[in-house]
Amino acid sequence: MTSTNHDTQPLAYNGYHRKLTAEADLFLCGVTRGTPGGEYHRRFWQPVCYEYELTDLPLKVRALGEDLVAFKDLSGRIGLLHLHCCHRNASLEFGVLTKNGIRCCYHGRVFDIDGRIVEMPGEPAAHKLQHEVSQGGYPTHVFSGIVFAYMGPPERIPVFPTLDRFAVPGLKHVPGIRLELNCNWLQIKENAVDAHHTTILHVIPQMRGMDHFAEEFGNDMELTWAETPAGVIYLGVRQVGENIWVRSAEIYGANIHQINSIFETGQERKQASLPFMTFWTLPADNDRSVNFFISHVGENEAMPFEKRRELEVFGQFTDRPYRERQLIPGDSDAQESQGPINPIALEHLGTQDRGVVMFRRIVRRGIQAVQKGQDPKGFYLNQSDVPATFANDRVVARSELPDEAADPAALRAFGDKIARDYLQNPPMRGFIEKTLT
Repeated sequence: MTSTNHDTQPLAYNGYHRKLTAEADLFLCGVTRGTPGGEYHRRFWQPVCYEYELTDLPLKVRALGEDLVAFKDLSGRIGLLHLHCCHRNASLEFGVLTKNGIRCCYHGRVFDIDGRIVEMPGEPAAHKLQHEVSQGGYPTHVFSGIVFAYMGPPERIPVFPTLDRFAVPGLKHVPGIRLELNCNWLQIKENAVDAHHTTILHVIPQMRGMDHFAEEFGNDMELTWAETPAGVIYLGVRQVGENIWVRSAEIYGANIHQINSIFETGQERKQASLPFMTFWTLPADNDRSVNFFISHVGENEAMPFEKRRELEVFGQFTDRPYRERQLIPGDSDAQESQGPINPIALEHLGTQDRGVVMFRRIVRRGIQAVQKGQDPKGFYLNQSDVPATFANDRVVARSELPDEAADPAALRAFGDKIARDYLQNPPMRGFIEKTLT
């Protein structure tokens, strides 16, 4: 029989005493209409589908807890309406596309892309009723093959934020695929500033013979974080031979995160790196989310794009055999395994979780701002107000450290220095200014 002395080993075999359940923090995690979090998310442009998904048939969509239908009418216009017809509640997923909208299959009413009724076959009071009821729709915007919708108050619609990294010359924006995850949006999004996982989770494939992230991601890393005008970044500082590699990723607003190349090695010195991928996360429900993304693809990339895309999406959704997922887990496996809504009250955070804490605080402040009738961080009415982005790889000579010291404290201090420099001189600015001149 195994015995323990709980006077000297109070944490040994203490499963009986460990708390296992906690209420979900729906103030922070909730997304449905009328809830604090739901009203917050309705202040941002949300991705709802890829444009290539809009065919000759309507597309049923779930977004922020609402059932919707997306479609491209025969005039090429894109609409996003409430799913159930305002007449007798038949689903518009069975609707017929017309030149001026979508026709309900049940009684033939036609709705414009803004939700107004434009035809009411057989209804003597059509002229009157057309001015009394609307199907309900949301404005849409297409960017790089992704269809976005604004589901907030129509009297105050923010600009779709065209980020500086979208203007870097020589890059194509290639739309991705739908990545569905059975978990809350927050545990997906905060992964971007949970930098420590990159040296563990994304090195497992290398341990088991798979070509995935660059080998140098396994080098020891010192971390620092900084709040930005639109969100938060992490800076991971590694020594690679005679170089110091500073990698950063960023969460921007509520639903955007940006990463740089997963093939970066830190071997080649540079002040800035080209953008690699930009993600938007749609909270479909409190416990289900969809990632949409674009790949920023250069003109002379050595790796065939098909191989790059295979590595980009590896582990980003749970489409693999269970045994393989156990042997080589990915982001989606880790995130879904936290539960449909991660019970954060059961977490025991450490010093490397500062980015997660910072992002949650930003979200809470944003929710509280909306409750007060104010704008949250990441909401902009004018493109001129949209701030810069800061996800980047900077690789410099080790000699740039004070006294060439590479101890942990010096690396963290160097990360803080780079963060301050980025906020003063955004890293994408150089690429854009070089083109303009």
